Amino acid sequence: MNKNISRISKRTLKSLKKELKSYEEEGISLYLNGCPSTTKSIVKAHMIAEDGVYMRDYVGNGKGGIERLDFQFVKER
Repeated sequence: MNKNISRISKRTLKSLKKELKSYEEEGISLYLNGCPSTTKSIVKAHMIAEDGVYMRDYVGNGKGGIERLDFQFVKER
């Protein structure tokens, strides 16, 4: 049984999808576990994650903006 689905509501996933699409539209790269990714893949990863969560890492562009958004899986103890 997938524990994470019960912790992440459909509303939260919809909000995440909307947020990530806006980043993509702004030209901000999305990464999942160190690899280039898409909104769809990141949302799906959040839905099926077991025994852990995804941590965000915002990478700056040196001018005060965001160049890239990384999601790294962190295993729960």
